[in-house]
Amino acid sequence: MVAQIFTESNNNDTVTVRFGETFLIKLRDEPAEHLYSKENEHSAHTVWEMQAGRGLKLLTDQFIPDIPDTTTVPGVHEWEYEAVETGSWKVEGKYTIYRFGGEKKYRLNVEVV
Repeated sequence: MVAQIFTESNNNDTVTVRFGETFLIKLRDEPAEHLYSKENEHSAHTVWEMQAGRGLKLLTDQFIPDIPDTTTVPGVHEWEYEAVETGSWKVEGKYTIYRFGGEKKYRLNVEVV
């Protein structure tokens, strides 16, 4: 059972999670953003790149499109983490905006107790 769910409204927040509990981060994603990239290879993969401190173990990483069975429509990207070590940890992500240039950033400061 997931104890807590964090979204874009929690960007830059500090949250407390108990050791052994899991939590979800859910952010909007649009895989079609890659079509605006200048790279030769365009993928239908999600745009978010997430990293977490060693005290947070990634359990699942999935994209759920707004329209089932499609890969380039907008949707929600979910990451489920387990708190495996007490301490202060960060989950940080970046989302490259190819169409207009720039990027969005996401940070969640996680206190595991």
